[in-house]
Amino acid sequence: MKYDIKPKYTDQYLNEHLSGEKLGDGGQGVVFRTKDPDLAIKLSANDGQLIEDKDQIEKLQSSFKRLRIFPLDGVKIATPLVVLKDAPGYVMQVMSDMVPFSSFLFGEQKRELIESYKIPEWLDGCDQRYAQEITHYLYSGGLRKRLNALYKCSCILSQIHGRGIVYGDINPNNEFVLKDIDMSEVWLIDADNLRFETSNGGLRIYFPRFGAPEIAQGKAGASTQGDCHAFAVLAYIILTNLHPFIGDIVLNGDDWAVSVDENENLESQAYLGRLPWIEDQKDDSNHRENGGLRGALTLTSQLDKLFQATFGPGRTSPWLRPTIYHWPEALAQAADMTVKCPGCEMSYYFDFIHPETEDHNCPYCKTQRPQVLILESYRWNGADKPLQSSSWRYVREITQDSELTIPRRVFDEFAILDSDTAEVLISSSKDDILIKKSEHGKADLSIGADCQLQSGFQKLYSQMKIDRATTDVQFWVFADLNSPRLVKCMISGGDK
Repeated sequence: MKYDIKPKYTDQYLNEHLSGEKLGDGGQGVVFRTKDPDLAIKLSANDGQLIEDKDQIEKLQSSFKRLRIFPLDGVKIATPLVVLKDAPGYVMQVMSDMVPFSSFLFGEQKRELIESYKIPEWLDGCDQRYAQEITHYLYSGGLRKRLNALYKCSCILSQIHGRGIVYGDINPNNEFVLKDIDMSEVWLIDADNLRFETSNGGLRIYFPRFGAPEIAQGKAGASTQGDCHAFAVLAYIILTNLHPFIGDIVLNGDDWAVSVDENENLESQAYLGRLPWIEDQKDDSNHRENGGLRGALTLTSQLDKLFQATFGPGRTSPWLRPTIYHWPEALAQAADMTVKCPGCEMSYYFDFIHPETEDHNCPYCKTQRPQVLILESYRWNGADKPLQSSSWRYVREITQDSELTIPRRVFDEFAILDSDTAEVLISSSKDDILIKKSEHGKADLSIGADCQLQSGFQKLYSQMKIDRATTDVQFWVFADLNSPRLVKCMISGGDK
């Protein structure tokens, strides 16, 4: 959308803010940076038109100030710092080294950027658009970056929902992630859509293509269930490069009979939730045969279950959708099972078996899977009780003299607030493996280099070395925090 943004704006304390780069826009308004790289301005709009009526502006300014009553301490959401004078907006803090989630989306990028990509050799011979799409997926962080960003975003939304608040406008312009490929800190903006959840429904706020069917059809207002649908759409698009409801019915213009307004085209019907989703297990009429990155390339079985429940039964029955609390653990576990290919630098799930080689090779360039550190965490119920299936799995590529930070979720029950806390540092050299306690670690740890679980464990006070007699190494870590864990640690694969 095109908004008439002024060169500068004055806030209520008469500070002037010079307008800068636009970060995103929609029917509800526009967000743009100021010349101060850590500040941005949000201007509100109605149906694509900036609000100019003085009475409406005053009402908005009062509502912006009331946002301070929301219990948002410790939540990574940018709230108004100061209200603008004589303008329908406010100033908020936005980190200078962050970009919106729209940077993940291939179709959202400027043509000049896409055409400037240097297509990797391993994509030679592919259709040009597909090659550009995969190249963008790589340059914007690949699968691991996307999973981590979505995981952090779902954690923030879980905190918001846990305080009885509806976010209301989940879309790729309102979530920001660090530019750094290896970093995934996330912040949300556009706090003026926050509402306490009410039993009779809130305002009918949603972003085109992301709105829950009941909201888009005008049957309900903003709700936590609506947030869950919008987040699932966002996650599916970011991971697969496909919208969950744009299938072959829409693309091929199939004659599909539904009782709707004759003026609505098939695409509109899809966004209103009147068509089955593209991977619906009970109705394949809108399946999508080609395009995108689906299946084993991007989704774990747990993520697939969440998407199936949200877009299948949850499409018409909002109460059947998984809550936002289901997503952080599933996304974190998926991110923890990715490895980065040393050949093409794309990330993929470590247990992927290439159909052509029938071995652990990169699905994109067929390079052999790198040497990896695999941690399998088991709940410990006592020496006389057998180990059940692993409760967590953490996998990372490991090279000589590199140091890996192992998060707390490997050694304890998953918890949104501290699952990322560094518990252990592990590094590998040609001759040994070094295990160090993190300065933030809280678990009592013991290391066993012997495969016998009943003997050979030594308490880890600061650090410990394990001789590396062979390329493939195995040792155990016993962790006692809130829920005891026995963690099997293996270094395997790569060049022998």
